[in-house]
Amino acid sequence: MYLDTSVLQTDYRTFVEIVFQNDEDILQSYHLDGYSFFVVGLDGGQWTPDSRNQYNLRDAVSRSTTQVYLKSWTAIYIALDNVGMWNLRSEFWARQYLGQQFYMRVYTTSTSIRDEYPIPKNALLCGRASGRHTRPL
Repeated sequence: MYLDTSVLQTDYRTFVEIVFQNDEDILQSYHLDGYSFFVVGLDGGQWTPDSRNQYNLRDAVSRSTTQVYLKSWTAIYIALDNVGMWNLRSEFWARQYLGQQFYMRVYTTSTSIRDEYPIPKNALLCGRASGRHTRPL
C-alpha cells in the first residue's frame, strides 16, 4: 500500500503535457492551483499518441479548471513559469481522498528575486522546515 503524497518533480520554464482519461459514466473536473493551463485537446474514447495530431496549438483556451466528459479524454499543456509546490486535483472530494490528486514541484536553482521572492523573515516555519534559515531579501 502506498501512503505517501504523490509529487511530480518539474523544472522552472519547461512545459508539461497531462492527459486526463475518463472511462466512467460521469463528468469529471480537475483543478490546478497556482497556474493557468491550455486545454489543447479533447475527444471521446481512448487517448493515444496519435491523438496529438488533433491538438489545437494555435488558440487554445487558458483555464485553471477543466472538465473530462464521459468516456473521453482531455489534454492540457502547462507552461511552468511559477516556482513552488502546486496541487492538481479532482474537484470531487471523495476522489481527492482516494488519491486523484498530486503535487507538482516546480524547481529552479536560481536565487534571483525576479523568479521567486524569498520567505519573509517573520514567517513561522513548521514540520521539516522548522529550524532552517531563510535566504535574505
